[in-house]
Amino acid sequence: MNRLFNNVNSFMPRIVNFLTVGLLNTIFGYAIYAVLVFIHWPYLTALFIATLAGVTFNYFSFGRMVFKARGGWLVFGKFIVAYAVVFAINAILLSVLTQVLSLSPYLGQVICIPPGVLISWLLMNYWVYKNG
Repeated sequence: MNRLFNNVNSFMPRIVNFLTVGLLNTIFGYAIYAVLVFIHWPYLTALFIATLAGVTFNYFSFGRMVFKARGGWLVFGKFIVAYAVVFAINAILLSVLTQVLSLSPYLGQVICIPPGVLISWLLMNYWVYKNG
């Protein structure tokens, strides 16, 4: 029981840091997305551009501030693949929300954020930075 408690205690700061840094990253990415949708870019194109704009910023902020890792080319490659997975799932979900459920692309993307956060956490913690 003590071992489980110690694992949870050592894990919590990383989760809190991930959510804090992730909030900043999400605001940055959503702002780009919302501006592009506002100026009438297709929402999937806006999502793609916002994702591209956030990748470098997010790589350094997550790597250094959350996982305490400097990375390297292998980690950066895994980071890109992880973001591609998150983007693909986000794009599919956003398409369903906007085309099938007729939600606005703004609200649809807000709804996509929690699943994206969960998938990002799993990929970053257990694959990209698993040794960090």
